[in-house]
Amino acid sequence: MEKKKLSWEYGYILGMTAIICILAALLNRITLPVIIIVFLIDIAGIIVLWTRPLSKKLLYLLNVLNSIGAASLAYLIITLVIKSMDSFVAMISIIVVMDVFSFTKRGKKTPNARLMNNNNALARLCICLPVAGKPGLQPIIGVGDLYFYSAILLFSLHIFGVNVLGKIFLVLLAGQLANIILISIIKNKAWYKGFPATLFPGIFYLIVMLIS
Repeated sequence: MEKKKLSWEYGYILGMTAIICILAALLNRITLPVIIIVFLIDIAGIIVLWTRPLSKKLLYLLNVLNSIGAASLAYLIITLVIKSMDSFVAMISIIVVMDVFSFTKRGKKTPNARLMNNNNALARLCICLPVAGKPGLQPIIGVGDLYFYSAILLFSLHIFGVNVLGKIFLVLLAGQLANIILISIIKNKAWYKGFPATLFPGIFYLIVMLIS
């Protein structure tokens, strides 16, 4: 049964990575003013839902709004703030390092670590889906992780064009598979409390950029 539960979660992780990549690619075809409007409406919806008590219906709605918000925020950051390859590599590197640090003992006071210990906030800031054998909806992947993948895809599209879409998509999926393999190896360790989902997608992407 435990393997079945984990296979569901692993499938969800890969599925959400694919969905956010598709969503980011679609948003890339929309003009900046429209993205700004979409983002503002999305944030307003998220704020309203945060004032309501948790329920399955609310979490499903948040799944949609969080995904759109992550992809549209990535679009705005890449379009308006990040202007060079060096700036983007620095941003990606900082996110990966901070994400990994938040899973260590010394990083237990970071915002990300505190979030993981707050079940209410964790549920609202993650994609939550049903997992066989577990009650309710389970947090699968964080909104910050979805932003990270969207930013990688959108920056690559802005710099290299649509021809790299398939390549970057495969890099991100390969990174997630590496994450999953390592999780399956260490998940039963006493010290295991989660895994930074940005680690291997970020490392693989940076390697590809260096090679290119």
